[in-house]
Amino acid sequence: MSYKDIIDVSRYQGTIDWEQLVGKISGAMLKTVSTNKSFGGIYIDPQFERNYAECKRLGIPVGVYYYTYAQTKATADAELAKLHEALTGKSFELPIAVDVEDNKLKPLSAAALSELVAYAADTIESWGLYAMVYTYTYYSNTELDMDALAAYDLWIADYTGKRPTRKHGMWQYTSEYKMAGVPNNDGLVDMSHVYKDYPGIITRAGLTTMRG
Repeated sequence: MSYKDIIDVSRYQGTIDWEQLVGKISGAMLKTVSTNKSFGGIYIDPQFERNYAECKRLGIPVGVYYYTYAQTKATADAELAKLHEALTGKSFELPIAVDVEDNKLKPLSAAALSELVAYAADTIESWGLYAMVYTYTYYSNTELDMDALAAYDLWIADYTGKRPTRKHGMWQYTSEYKMAGVPNNDGLVDMSHVYKDYPGIITRAGLTTMRG
């Protein structure tokens, strides 16, 4: 099966020279929301607006992910409210991913955590956008009920060099791809193979722009 390569980036990559990436990638997943006391709690990634604007200017298909720490529905709602703020007025050719991988979530049972992730994905879909779930292989095997999340495409990280057997639409196969134009993190980015025509699927379904 053919695939295309996309990167995912955040503030850790610094101020990216996106013009150097044109023709080298087929899209980008941009970090939007996370939680950090130094940023006042739940925050929008400081590079998100610029990264989004540059991708749009240069015609690079774009999607986003947000990093969840939610152990309760109230926290999930707070994260989603900030995500809604970040996405308002924007359009996307790639999915909106719930990134669930943090060790702080491990006190929850697989059923309880998966219920929260499904709630977040359902909320994103209620906005008229295409939701997916991001995690890594070991976490999916030990901390999540993947059957309960089967309704959503999976973006899975696995750096073993072999494509994961678990059904997925995107495979993040490395966190150490050297990319010109990336000033921080030694120029390293995460790189993923994409196995679906997300721009086509999302455009045909009318899921490019948030409703309301």
